[in-house]
This record gives sequence, structure tokens and C-alpha cells, in this order.
Amino acid sequence: MEARRSAAIYLTVSFGWTWALWIGGWWLGDVRQAQVTPQMTLVDVAAMAGAVGFLPQLLFTLGVFGPLLGYLAAGRYRPVWGRPTPETVLLAISVPVVTVVPAFAITVASGVPMAGVSAGAAAGAVGVYFVSNLLTSGTEEFGWRGYLHPALREREPTFWAAVWKGGLVWAVWHYPLMVMLYWQLGFVMVPTIAGFTASIVAMAWITALVYERSNSIALAALLHALNNTAGFALLLLFPETPFTVVTAGMAWVVVAVLERRYRVDRQPSLRGGSPSNA
Repeated sequence: MEARRSAAIYLTVSFGWTWALWIGGWWLGDVRQAQVTPQMTLVDVAAMAGAVGFLPQLLFTLGVFGPLLGYLAAGRYRPVWGRPTPETVLLAISVPVVTVVPAFAITVASGVPMAGVSAGAAAGAVGVYFVSNLLTSGTEEFGWRGYLHPALREREPTFWAAVWKGGLVWAVWHYPLMVMLYWQLGFVMVPTIAGFTASIVAMAWITALVYERSNSIALAALLHALNNTAGFALLLLFPETPFTVVTAGMAWVVVAVLERRYRVDRQPSLRGGSPSNA
């Protein structure tokens, strides 16, 4: 009973806060004829202070803290730093690189024009985006891995069962944002969101593996921010590339490789117990 109450609090706060601020910011931006975007960093938002679009963009930016607030409201706290190992740190850093490099390679090989940005400017933009993303989207991991994944592991018989359910919740949490970004595509928005959902489930698997083997919310947040930054770097350098979908496919390749390596469900009877680090 207590577990259900805690889950209800977490989901209500997480979704309620985020959806209210994302939809409210989008609506207010439409009223003020000011575009809001998820790509703005904290530095960009601060620089807008006093502008007509500042409040809509601020609301939109603050919306990302829903899972963190849900984690705090649920009251089932877990270690922030945990016990990262060289292996888990390597996984957190290398996975975003492995998933994005093929997209870069195919983009270059296909002759997609590169944006007119200097190496210094690009490096600076990527660095600022990473720090900002770690402080914003990275905090989602308090909710997704710090609360939701362990809660599902207590009730589901396998790692896979916990991951696909948690990944689906994580994806649905993003849906208002996806509609805002792609509603102008018409029906094409449907397969776009379906593909996004599949990629989120893959990343939920990878991030949950890193989390279970390190017990570290901070390391999961690092992986989350690096993954988002890798996608940002691709679009910064090649804004016209049609190959961003390659990164989603590569995420599932990584899942297949890591599943074979770690065999996380070789002890399937984990219901009510602690996750295995096998």
C-alpha cells in the first residue's frame, strides 16, 4: 500500500509539474508571439531576462525538474554518488560516443553541408550545453533511476520487465514536448514519436545497467547529459543532417552488446530483492 502511494505521488508530481510548465510555457509563448525551444541553455535563458519571451522560455526550462521534484516528494531517497567503478565510468562516457559516431560518419560521407561555425565556437557551445544539460536534464535521473527503476525492480521479475515499463513512462513524460516539436508534420508525427519511444526504452536499459552496477545517480546523470550533448553536437555541426535516427538504432546495438556481456537476467527471480550486479 505504501509503495503504491509513493508511486502515485512520484508520478503525479513528476508529470504534473513538467506538463503544466511545458504546456503553459508553450501557450504563453504563442500568446506573446515568442518561440520557446528545448535547446536553450541556462546561459541563453538568463541572457533573455527582460525580453518578451523570457517568461515562456523560463517556464519551459523549469519544466524539466518534474522528476527531481517527484523524487523529493516520494521520500524514498538513494545515494547520489554511490560506488562508481572504472568500468561503469567508462560505460557512461563511451556509450554516447559509440551511439553518435556512426551518425557523424554517415552524415559526412553523404556530403551533408557543415555549418559555418569555427572549431573554437563549436567547442565552447558544446561545453556550455553539457554543463547546462547536466544541471537540468541530468536531474531527471533522481526520478527515473533514483526512484522509478528501483521501485519497478521491487515488483517486476526481471530487469527487462522493469526497464521497458520504466522506459515507456520516461518516454510518455516527454510527449507534450514531442507534440510541440513535431505537430506541424501531421501524421508523420506518429511514427516519429514511436521511434523516439523506442530509443528512450533503449537508453533506459543502458542507463539502468550503469545505475545498478554503480548505485550512482550522479553517474546516471552524467550519462544522460553526455548522450543529450552528443546529439546536440551533431545538429550544431550538421543542422541539415537526416541521419539523427542512426543514433537511436545504435542505442539498440549497444543494448544487444551489453546484454550479451552482462546477462542481467540470468537471475530472474529478483522480485522483492536487490538488483544483481552480475
